[in-house]
Amino acid sequence: MRCIIFTLLLCNALLLKAQSLELEHWKIINSSEVTDNDADVSSLSYSTANWYRATVPTTVLNALVKEKVYPDPRVGLNNYQIPDVSDEFNEKMGLAKYNYLKSNRNPWQAPYWYRTERLIPASYKGKKVWLTLYGINYRADVWVNGHLVADKKEIVGMFRRFKLDITSYAKPGSTNCIAIKIYQVDHPGVPTPGTQLKVFGPVRGHSYDIFKDETLKMSGGWDCAPVVRDRNMGIYQKVTLDATEEVILQNPFVVTTLPQKSTSLADVNIRVEVKNTSDKKISARLDALITLVNEVKFPTYTKYMEGTLRPIRIAQNIMLNAGEKKTIEFSSKDFPSLLIKNPYLWYPNGYGKQYLHHMKLSVKLGNRVSDAKEFDFGIREVSTSLNRVGDEYGRVYYINGKRIFCKGGWIQPDMMLEESKKRIYDEARLMAEANINLISSEDMPSPSETWFESFDKYGLMWWHVFYQCFRMMPGTETANNPLDHDLAVNCVEDMMLRYRNHPSIVTWIGAVEVLMNENLYRKTKDKVNSLDATRLYLSTTSHHWDVEGLTPYLKEEMPTGTTDDGGPDYNWAPSRYFFDKVQEVHLQMFRNELGMPSIPMYNSLKKFIPTAEDTTHVNSPIFPLDSIWAEHGAWDVSNYCYRSYDNAIRTLFGDPKNTKQYADNAQYINADGYRAMFEAANHRMWDITSGVMIWKLNSCWPDVCWQIYDWYLNPNAAYYFSKKAMEPVHIQLNANDFSISLINASHETLENVTVTAKVINNDMKVAWEHSQQVTVSKDCYKEITKVPQCGKYSYNYFVKLELRDKEGKLLSDNLYWFYSQHMDFFWFTSMEKPKLKEEVSVTKEEDEYVVSVCLKNESSGLSHFNHLTLQNARGQEISPVFWSDNFITLFPGEKKVVTARVAVSDAGEVAPTFVLSK
Repeated sequence: MRCIIFTLLLCNALLLKAQSLELEHWKIINSSEVTDNDADVSSLSYSTANWYRATVPTTVLNALVKEKVYPDPRVGLNNYQIPDVSDEFNEKMGLAKYNYLKSNRNPWQAPYWYRTERLIPASYKGKKVWLTLYGINYRADVWVNGHLVADKKEIVGMFRRFKLDITSYAKPGSTNCIAIKIYQVDHPGVPTPGTQLKVFGPVRGHSYDIFKDETLKMSGGWDCAPVVRDRNMGIYQKVTLDATEEVILQNPFVVTTLPQKSTSLADVNIRVEVKNTSDKKISARLDALITLVNEVKFPTYTKYMEGTLRPIRIAQNIMLNAGEKKTIEFSSKDFPSLLIKNPYLWYPNGYGKQYLHHMKLSVKLGNRVSDAKEFDFGIREVSTSLNRVGDEYGRVYYINGKRIFCKGGWIQPDMMLEESKKRIYDEARLMAEANINLISSEDMPSPSETWFESFDKYGLMWWHVFYQCFRMMPGTETANNPLDHDLAVNCVEDMMLRYRNHPSIVTWIGAVEVLMNENLYRKTKDKVNSLDATRLYLSTTSHHWDVEGLTPYLKEEMPTGTTDDGGPDYNWAPSRYFFDKVQEVHLQMFRNELGMPSIPMYNSLKKFIPTAEDTTHVNSPIFPLDSIWAEHGAWDVSNYCYRSYDNAIRTLFGDPKNTKQYADNAQYINADGYRAMFEAANHRMWDITSGVMIWKLNSCWPDVCWQIYDWYLNPNAAYYFSKKAMEPVHIQLNANDFSISLINASHETLENVTVTAKVINNDMKVAWEHSQQVTVSKDCYKEITKVPQCGKYSYNYFVKLELRDKEGKLLSDNLYWFYSQHMDFFWFTSMEKPKLKEEVSVTKEEDEYVVSVCLKNESSGLSHFNHLTLQNARGQEISPVFWSDNFITLFPGEKKVVTARVAVSDAGEVAPTFVLSK
């Protein structure tokens, strides 16, 4: 009998879980094209024969691009074939002629209808029916079957969810109509100037008024983002239908601590709001079930985690008055099983495994499950401290008591907020395989849960930023932005309630680079403290304004221990510069932004630069750069961005004969520059530095600036050399004084490892050599010796470093190239690479191909900087591909084995082909 009851309960729970429906297939139209009233539009009998298809999530512009109404604005200058929401800008740029509406009204100023028809299951009968909007921009009227459920005064703000009770209007067992009228942001602004068409010219600026709203500021243009013509109006996250009984669960929160300050015992605390939505008193039971996740699912493979945990089952009876909401807590004081001995912990990438646990909360009315919540969480404890050097401070992070040297950077969403589960996981994987452990975004206040799920699984710590940079600035007319402080704080509240169970989130951040006025500062800080005291809260990441005069209220939080103030900034500099700045200490202890331009690989470049193969202007002093390049990142103001980078390419490698040569030569600059940023932080790890973050890791559209992998998810040389610099055990050459430094960021001692260093001339003869066996303690660096900076060196020469363990296994290697007199590497562009012997094997594991490549240099010459790619059956390069290493250099007699993994869905049913670049 007990088995039968259990089976019935299980079926009931599974049925409840299956009742969540995602509404994906919609049609859209500009409301100015509709003459019928809103109630009629949202009625089932209404015809949408002339409407456009839209797969939600989607912004309006993104849907119209997919429907071929407008060209892809990411390519070339296509964005200037789309009218802007600003009539003033359209008149200035002549864009009104591209208006697709027959009425000639601005296509983005009137609201858009999103409309869908969906069968609501008969199983919803007798239940509460909920419609949830996970993200709209910017206001909305919501209609169901001809009835207005909520209007634009209630449904406002890009960074909030809205859960609406539609029980009175829904018709379970029948097809229903849901229609949502989406309104433009309140202040879309005028792009000023909105163009970036001159090589080394001024930046495109912003649509300043957009800073007043709780919307995405980069939609109005930024130095690294185009002006998005519709300002990303639309339904940019999923829409779901759910059914529950009268009692619902809201805002669960799992807090984990290590009460003995060791990893031998974890304390799990569970809190959840239980609400009675009926008009009668109800008795219920709240159940919690915790299990260990042994199979971690990724889109193309599964990671199997060892370990066992007896499922933790606890329950509590509750009584709720009509309409009452209670916060119920499960603590180890009342439920000793929540004290877990020898727990399986979550650690950041490179510092341990990412164990996850699954939580299932269900509230039951007798034998019926009224509502349930399921999610994964990690057992881990975050703490921080401040390291002091003179008058400078650096923030230090600890996870489960382990000190974490933070390495990573910033990411952006796609310009039109296009995303898929696989693409999100691919980006997280690219970052994790590059040995990154800390990331953030100033342009993603409310990303979909998939982002955090991927960060949790890959061990990517996340700084969560509430207010995007430079929307407000102390001492300026923008200081009081956003205009609606209550709305802003409501958005903050929903972000925290939505994401706080993710172990990857280690810090809540008020604003990047700037600070709110005192009213919003106080409200935000109070809200954060009331919702989550388990993580660090930083009101700002920087303080380059007059704190004493403009924001004296910030003094209570000083020092913050992070900054992006001062140099290095965002342009090219010689490698030694980054080391010299660290040695200055000032503003370098936890450097949270620095960067340099980074041209993608040629195969990516020619996808968005239509003039890439044009050599008409090859004799121009700026060839191959033109207005398209400028719009896609080749701008500059006071040597702030692209000019010095371009100059370095031409000075070191000569004027290019074609675009491919220019892009190929740029990879040397990418490799050396990005490696130097991370190695500079490495070389005084903990003595000075405790973290470094680059601007940026990716791009929101195809770009030639600030990235280690491009919009097509194709890494350039910066990626692989950054990956090397960020490895936990690393051998490097310090560019400022030629010291060889062994970096041990791991928490294991390196015993009796051997460091080998060679200077190799361009005739392949060794000009200097050193070998030494050393032991290096955990979590520190050790300088071994110095490479002579002069000697019998050829005009171009190499410094080759290797680190091997006691058994001779290679732990780390590194290669640097130098000039002995004249500042050039012309030899690299003229040398002929010997043909390498290739041994390639391809196997299949789950939904991935695994390609193993053994490369051998059997010649007497150098094979330098070989780029490895995979092609599909049509001869097209595949991306993303996850290479163990790339841009391979082999000296005479050397060989190297590298592996690559690629999704079958990306490669096709025919196994990929290995291609060695020329």
